[in-house]
Amino acid sequence: MPTTTATTTPAATATTSAVTWVLAAAFTLSAVHTGYAAVTGIEDPTFTVTTPAAWLFYAVGFGSVWLARRQEAWAQIGVLAYLVVLLAISVFYYPTTFTVEKQTVFGWFENDVYVGLLMIATYLTAGRVRSSLSVR
Repeated sequence: MPTTTATTTPAATATTSAVTWVLAAAFTLSAVHTGYAAVTGIEDPTFTVTTPAAWLFYAVGFGSVWLARRQEAWAQIGVLAYLVVLLAISVFYYPTTFTVEKQTVFGWFENDVYVGLLMIATYLTAGRVRSSLSVR
């Protein structure tokens, strides 16, 4: 009698994949905007393609993509904490630096989509943390 194997993706794996793709999209969009700002001359002098702060930000950001792939609770809690900090910066600090000359169509698009992607990743990660803590 032939047997078949199910090829469904477990919910945890699907959520992991979604979080990593959402985070990768957010940081890629942000990096592209940083390059765009440099080319157009509207960059923030403290956060340019040549400043260590930008390189560190993107290294940590793309590192969080890798960390989000891990199933351990400590990794998920770390990603969630990082996302909460990023959202706080996005809401309370970034608007003070988003001056009139930076408010291009792409600037608005990047800002809104980036923050939206962070919110989606935070929501998905909070669900992963809740699930992993309830299993114990």
